[in-house]
Amino acid sequence: MEEEFSGEWLFIKTADHYGDPDIIEFNSNNINHFGLQKNDGISLNKIARNWIENLTDAKIQCKKTNRISIFRNGQIHKFFNDDKQITEDCIFEDEYERLIATETKLSESEIQNLKFEFIWNNEKMKIIFNEILDESYMQEINKRLNKQGRRIILEKLNETLFLSIYDDIYIQNLLPIKYVDNQKIVLYGFPEEPYEISCNVI
Repeated sequence: MEEEFSGEWLFIKTADHYGDPDIIEFNSNNINHFGLQKNDGISLNKIARNWIENLTDAKIQCKKTNRISIFRNGQIHKFFNDDKQITEDCIFEDEYERLIATETKLSESEIQNLKFEFIWNNEKMKIIFNEILDESYMQEINKRLNKQGRRIILEKLNETLFLSIYDDIYIQNLLPIKYVDNQKIVLYGFPEEPYEISCNVI
C-alpha cells in the first residue's frame, strides 16, 4: 500500500473551496498534511500542519492513475432565519492528484517568457507569467489598498513545476505542470474532466 500511495498528493480545490493548498503524504498508518510556504526564487517549502489522520478512519478510492478520492465522516450545520440550527452527519469526498516530476528542457526563465492560450471547459484566459490579471479599475483599487492583485507565477516543489495563481499574497490555486516546451504546456489537477489539458503557445 505504501508504494501504491507513495509520493506527494495535491488536494484538488473546487470552486467553493477557499482554503490554502494542502499536500498529503501517506506514512505507515497515517496521512500527514502539509501547507506550502514561499522560499527563495520560485521554490516552495512544505510546512507540517497539525493534522495527522489515521488511515483506518478514511476510505480511499482510486479514480484513475495518480488520482484518488478520500471519503471522510463529517457534519453539515444548517442555519435558518428563525435562528433554528440543524446538524446532519455526512460523508465528504476530497480528491487528490499525485505530483510527478515536470518534463522540460527549458530553463525557468525561458518558461516564464512564454505565453499560452488557456482553455478549460468554459474558462478561457491567457497565461502570462508575472503580470497583473485584474482590469485597470481593479488595479487602481488594489493600489490604494496596497494589494498586489491577481497574477500567475511559476513555482516549484521538489521536481514539480506549478502554474500558481495568486490573489494578493495568497495562493488561490495551484496547477501542476506535467510537460512544457516552447510550443505547449500540459497542466493537470483540474477538479472536473478533463483533468489534464494542453495549452498552445501564443
